[in-house]
Amino acid sequence: MIVCVAVVGHQNNPLYIQSFTEADDALKLHHIVHCSLDVVDERVNNPKKSGPMLNETFLGLLYPIENYKVYGYLTNTKVKFILVTTDLDVKDADISFIVVLNGSI
Repeated sequence: MIVCVAVVGHQNNPLYIQSFTEADDALKLHHIVHCSLDVVDERVNNPKKSGPMLNETFLGLLYPIENYKVYGYLTNTKVKFILVTTDLDVKDADISFIVVLNGSI
């Protein structure tokens, strides 16, 4: 289940954050999204060491944390889409399929 969606600008400024859980978890999810930006920067700046190639926009699983998995998508204009799920058995192909279905991203 998707518990949080975030859109982050090219200067790592939050443009949109929406959580789909109780209000108590909203701050925790905001923190998780913010921490995931470090992983995105690491993958973009060191494409050979970790993650996909620089020309791939779907970054895949950024990191698992507690009961969540965090996925990332990077546009050509360096806008980042961060997706936090509670499904620990979800596959990268399932998440990339969601991105393909929403081709307007």
